Amino acid sequence: MDPACLILPMEQWLTSIADTDSLVAWSRTQRWQQSDFRFDVSQLLQRLKNLPHKRWALCFDNSYHFAVAMLATLYSGKIPVLPGHQRQSLLEEQLSEFDALLTDCSLSLPCPTLLLPITFSDENSLAENDSLIPLPEFPATASVVLFTSGSTGKPQKITKTITSLQTESRWLAQRWGLSLRKGRLAATVSSQHMYGLTFRFMLPLSLRVPFFAENLEVHEQLVAMAQQFPLTVISSPAFLQRLDPYLEKVKCQQVFSAGGPLSVETAAHVQQLCGVCPVDIYGTSETGILASRQQRLSETPWTLFDGVELLFENNSPTRAVSELIPQPEGIPLSDNLRIADNNRQFHLLGRQDRIVKIAEQRLSLDEIEQRLCQLPTVAKACVLQIEKKDRSYVAAVIVLSATGAELLGKESQVALTQGLRQSLRGWLAPVAIPRFWRVIQFIPMNLQGKIIYSELRELFL
Repeated sequence: MDPACLILPMEQWLTSIADTDSLVAWSRTQRWQQSDFRFDVSQLLQRLKNLPHKRWALCFDNSYHFAVAMLATLYSGKIPVLPGHQRQSLLEEQLSEFDALLTDCSLSLPCPTLLLPITFSDENSLAENDSLIPLPEFPATASVVLFTSGSTGKPQKITKTITSLQTESRWLAQRWGLSLRKGRLAATVSSQHMYGLTFRFMLPLSLRVPFFAENLEVHEQLVAMAQQFPLTVISSPAFLQRLDPYLEKVKCQQVFSAGGPLSVETAAHVQQLCGVCPVDIYGTSETGILASRQQRLSETPWTLFDGVELLFENNSPTRAVSELIPQPEGIPLSDNLRIADNNRQFHLLGRQDRIVKIAEQRLSLDEIEQRLCQLPTVAKACVLQIEKKDRSYVAAVIVLSATGAELLGKESQVALTQGLRQSLRGWLAPVAIPRFWRVIQFIPMNLQGKIIYSELRELFL
């Protein structure tokens, strides 16, 4: 069997009713079967089609509610808008991007809001045995609006067609579909960003794989689930790095990671605890998936998916071209790549947008971070460019190692950072050595495992 044939198109997710008792999703307190899924979408569809609002923001903690809202919105001819978060103040800033809100969270916005799970008056509700009434024709040109994470700047709006999302699911099924069909899926990342939208929403429903509706938050949950059934985990480096080596080892079916490259040490850590070498996914919100790797050895290259090509021009960013990218000329990548001779594999060399100019010198913030992390007193480091009195400086936010914490207990933070500056002098130009320092307990990250630079900048205000 061609694994790609396992993929069920979105327009058949609710109409393929061979097994209405099949499990769609579960939580710690509830299970939803195929008949529940069809009924819940039909109920919400009845409400939406009678409302004038066109653009509906979807903000959910529960990914089953998200799936219901997504399908009902599409079937009603509306446009789903995924702000990517549930933060009140940021949603207020984005009010111009949507007309109304669908949510299961405690949000109070100055726009029409429907709260899920939704209740209906008797005269407006469907009887349980009428839940299989014919659905409207699925819109052939349906699309979803979502936003980049905004971790390094203002979130950018992107429109993704359902056709593109289904093509991406087909690629993944071609590679992993046969094995994924045998178990269940749980995720630490949100469905409301590109990675989660593909792997937590599209993939399980396309393959008819039951998914955990809540977020997988701690290692203990992973262990408990993996002991009950074959489990696929959709995660990020931020979660996988925190796996507890003292917990019981399990055998996961598969572990996927995206949001940033895994280190070879973390990949080995995951394999030891979860019984499988994690699959690292490389891509962007704009391009969709581009490449993958399994780091069993240091310096394992990334391998492009079959439908992806890279275009190279002198002194220009590398461009990615694929079926998932509507622009025929492709999309420029923000990362510097070292391409293998076969043009199908590459190594990541850091982001182009992390090259800054200070005192007329071009500096790589990635390189400064790497040098800091090589010091025995530093566990993690984030470096950024800040402005003070119309001048640019390099600033560093660091998490101390056990050695660094012990040293800080014996001397002041000023003395510690002076020692760090001195250690960097052998590698970096004076202007590249951080001028301002902050020591914190952990680097702030969003659910996708991306650093929240806005919070780091606030440390230097």
